[in-house]
Amino acid sequence: MPQRPSPSSLLLAALLACAPRAAAQPPQTFSEQLDIREREILVELPENLRDRRLRPGDFQVLVDGQPREVTRAEPVSRQGPAPWTVLVYVDRVLAGPGAAFYSTLALAGEGRRLAGLGTVEIAVADPEPAAVLAPTGEAKTIEETLAGLANQARIERDRAGDTPPPPPSDAQVGRQLDKLLAFVTSRHPKGPHALFLVAEGSTMTAAAPAAAFRRAADLLAVRGWVAIPVAVHPESPGDPVAPKSEIDIFREGAASSGHSNGGPPRLPPGHGPRKSTLAFPRVIDLFADPRIGTLHTLASVTAGTVIGYGVQLPPFLEALPRRWTVWVSEPDTKGEGRPRALTVKLPGRKATARAPAWLP
Repeated sequence: MPQRPSPSSLLLAALLACAPRAAAQPPQTFSEQLDIREREILVELPENLRDRRLRPGDFQVLVDGQPREVTRAEPVSRQGPAPWTVLVYVDRVLAGPGAAFYSTLALAGEGRRLAGLGTVEIAVADPEPAAVLAPTGEAKTIEETLAGLANQARIERDRAGDTPPPPPSDAQVGRQLDKLLAFVTSRHPKGPHALFLVAEGSTMTAAAPAAAFRRAADLLAVRGWVAIPVAVHPESPGDPVAPKSEIDIFREGAASSGHSNGGPPRLPPGHGPRKSTLAFPRVIDLFADPRIGTLHTLASVTAGTVIGYGVQLPPFLEALPRRWTVWVSEPDTKGEGRPRALTVKLPGRKATARAPAWLP
């Protein structure tokens, strides 16, 4: 008797068969019987709520606009000392030698923080993907592997000199993203999982690359991967912006009224401005770069972040463990099992959490 295909294989086949579509359209429908009592959703809370004591009742989860019962909610940090599954995927077709060099070098410098998240696997696609480091929590091994990849890319960059290789064609972009999806969906990690994708965005005006990146983003979101595209620029983003303190904001607000009711209030210790991945002027300018558009699609749909400068990595890796997992009940259903639009809110806090765009 032939073996019955699994729900995950049917989902992958359906999404990879989708034709390019508008960003607002959901991934293609598939039919399968689901037997899931509870589903977990990884979310990023606004910075002022990440360390608060929140309860399941503080969250509102909407699936296709309909509320779902939230059964549990807790920070990822409470789920074990290193619960993350991390995949560093270097695509040597989608990233030129320069981008591959600076990106892998920046990641190598954060090997200890990467290991602190959990197990780290490293793969290279050139053009076929292959694992170069099996999942490990050894920081030194991670650093050495990434540094070796950086050295290889540096040699290629120096050989190319002032004539870098041409950017990949539309067809190459689509093929490489399909290989990425096949590689990623062959893994079934439990708990939170993050994909650091070393790749450059596309400057092509054709719709094909954008559609290919959007299709990849949809599937990664369905599978619960947080996508972090890494395309590190060699130059420094500049001096940090000096953010206004809460006292400065209060004083400006009081001055605009033409009178004062006394001095500013005393702030409790520890309420000063925190580090931010956007606290550098050229990091903000980075998002105006047309090459970042396709990478930003991957990040936004999966609640990830585009890393364009090495200085962004430390604060991002410090903030990643502070994400929350929200569990929602899901009754048995039969028939249509299409991915559904997902929104996570905190109504009592007047806030919205960053979550994947789709729930399977």
